[in-house]
Amino acid sequence: MTIIYLAVAWFLGLWLAATAGRPGWLWGLAAAMALAATLATHRQPLQRLALACLAFFFLGGVRYVAAVPAIDDSQVAFYNGQEVTLVGLVVEEPDIRDQALYLRVAAESLVLPGGVIRPVEGLVLIQAPRRPAVPYGTRLQATGRLEQPPEAEEFDYRAHLARQGIYSFVAWPRILALAEDQGNPVRQAIYTFKGRAQATISRLLPDPQASLLSGILLGVDSGLPPELAEQFRTTGMTHIIAISGFNITILVAALLKTSQPVVGRRWATWLALGGVALYAILVGAGPSVVRAAVMGSLYVVAHRLLGRPSFAPASLFTAGLAMTLFDPLLLWDVGFQLSFAATLGLMFYAGPLNQSARSWLQRRLPGPAAGWLMGWLSDALLVTLAAQVLTLPLMASYFGQLSLVSLAANLFILPAQPAIMAWGSLATLAGLAFPAAGQALAWVAWLFLAYTTGLVQFFAGLPGATAPVAVSPAGIVAVYAVIFSLTWLIQQRPEKRAALLAALRQDPAQRLAITGCLAAAILTLAWGRTQPDGALHVAFLDVGQGDAIFIQTPSGRQILVDGGSSARRLKEQLGRQLPFWDRHIDLLLATQPANEHVAALPDVFDRYQVGQLVTNGATTGPEAYTALLAAAVAGNTPVHHALAGEVITVGDGVRLEVLHPAGALDPANSGHNSVALRLVYGGFRLLLTGDAGTDAEQAMLQSGRPLDALVYKGGDHGAGSAPFLAAVRPQIIVISAEANSSPHPGVLQWAAGVGAVVLRTGELGTIEVVSDGQTMWWQSR
Repeated sequence: MTIIYLAVAWFLGLWLAATAGRPGWLWGLAAAMALAATLATHRQPLQRLALACLAFFFLGGVRYVAAVPAIDDSQVAFYNGQEVTLVGLVVEEPDIRDQALYLRVAAESLVLPGGVIRPVEGLVLIQAPRRPAVPYGTRLQATGRLEQPPEAEEFDYRAHLARQGIYSFVAWPRILALAEDQGNPVRQAIYTFKGRAQATISRLLPDPQASLLSGILLGVDSGLPPELAEQFRTTGMTHIIAISGFNITILVAALLKTSQPVVGRRWATWLALGGVALYAILVGAGPSVVRAAVMGSLYVVAHRLLGRPSFAPASLFTAGLAMTLFDPLLLWDVGFQLSFAATLGLMFYAGPLNQSARSWLQRRLPGPAAGWLMGWLSDALLVTLAAQVLTLPLMASYFGQLSLVSLAANLFILPAQPAIMAWGSLATLAGLAFPAAGQALAWVAWLFLAYTTGLVQFFAGLPGATAPVAVSPAGIVAVYAVIFSLTWLIQQRPEKRAALLAALRQDPAQRLAITGCLAAAILTLAWGRTQPDGALHVAFLDVGQGDAIFIQTPSGRQILVDGGSSARRLKEQLGRQLPFWDRHIDLLLATQPANEHVAALPDVFDRYQVGQLVTNGATTGPEAYTALLAAAVAGNTPVHHALAGEVITVGDGVRLEVLHPAGALDPANSGHNSVALRLVYGGFRLLLTGDAGTDAEQAMLQSGRPLDALVYKGGDHGAGSAPFLAAVRPQIIVISAEANSSPHPGVLQWAAGVGAVVLRTGELGTIEVVSDGQTMWWQSR
């Protein structure tokens, strides 16, 4: 168990370092102190183990911080936003889609505007036409605009690429191949063979059966029709075409079942391991395939060669620790998580489920019948159930749905998979050398492939095949806590289990201790998730018809700009942004006295300590504004009058440039008195203008101060003149208003003309923009 404890501590260190950031030297110092304490502790095993876990926890933080590159002028991502000519090497197998080819290129040099040549490093994703083909190992020259990777609607595609070390993207550049066969010769040979195998499958079989066999044998699922791919997701059968630990286990089971009667148990095990290695090479030996093969092989070695099932979890956690030591960002890879969870589920539950099912069948059926049925159930249902115990929470969280027909579909579809692998492999290998023989074998494989696609379509078409689910990260932790607690309790001997339950019922101190430990774990998790992550966060809160913008700087300083008219809605939104123990807001800014901006703000002083209140200098106004000034006085909060030209330095490289008002207030025009701010953080710009009208916009234009911004909060809930928008040139326009409120048509027309995105809180809810000072992304919630 020691290695499991250490691995879990390591994983937690990686996670917390990604969540909380902190400098690497701090993690290193803490790790050194924990290691020294561990070495100094000799005669207290539990204390020594606890200190060792603490050391691994901090070492995980050190490894994560070391893995995240510093984006300086030696990194290709430093030059995002510029027209460049890139020279680099295609380092992965191209991802071929219907209309495009996606290339992962290791950058070597850039030609910048003006002809300056810079040696650089880092990965770039290039979107190119499907033809001509650009194979692995091609050194190329690509001319186009270097950008940060695009967003995707279904999931955070930019973060997904960042965890693979990709921070730059070029769409449809002009490409010139400089040289071919410049990559690793072994990988070159593997990819060449894989390409020939895929071409052979396409020649031998029609679609969609050809695409399905390519997915099963070669891990190339991009050719599946979108409708069929969605039907595989609906039925929970994607593990057939996704190379994972579960997929490898199916292969191992098929190899063991066919070879053991011929060569015996031990040699069958070695043949299965060899088959896994050969299969991994055949499908390209990519990172996800290697992970799955290692995990599947560990399960076979522990159960078949060593005869020590108890060794299996330790070996799995050792492999996970080693893999994340090599690549710490792997911890966030969905494939890694699913492979790890599926393999762990097989280790924990496959044996007990088989034993329970065998015992139940033997009591109700004659021996031969029970044995035959057990063999079928074990491969088709029980192995699937064991793997899905720990993968279902992850799949529900990532894909937002739960398949209600998965078990039934697996029961009927999985028995055909060994035949598909066997006949499909034979047809492919024969087709490479003897096309006629390969065609005959492919007809047999087609029967099982057509059977699979037909049943997938049937089960996907059943009413209520899936149920939408929404599982938060905290919910996933809670589900796994329940699963592992029940697993541990069930695995205890009956008499020990009864004694434990009786002790808990009779001993309040034990109940209190367990409750306290659970509460401490939950609080620790909540604390970790609320720590600053080193990025700037700007949340446009959904408070109805009104403005409320919550800003958190990279180190955690908090700014609230306006609050809307509903105190209840503002409190609800702030409760989502701040942990329940946080009672401090560094800066509160009221852009003008109107109720839609300040009516909810007096109640903020009832719950939070406010460091400073910034206003436009008005001393009178509506009742809510008067109450706001009184609350500031009662809370000993200093009040500052904002004037155009001043700069409010927040810290962490974040500053607020005051653009308006410039002088005396206009009592007849409240919109003309609005405070307008430009937030600057590195290359990120945000413009907030409150209810500034045309006169205020004209005054800002005439001032000559910079107005450009990537994000612009539409003035007066969606207004903005064309000259002002042309000066700002925003990529994103945020409109804070009710769903039934109509934005100014001129703003929508201008945005459509230049391709700017218009986001409305009334439609999307709270909109959060996040930036590290160089890149920017947004999400709604």
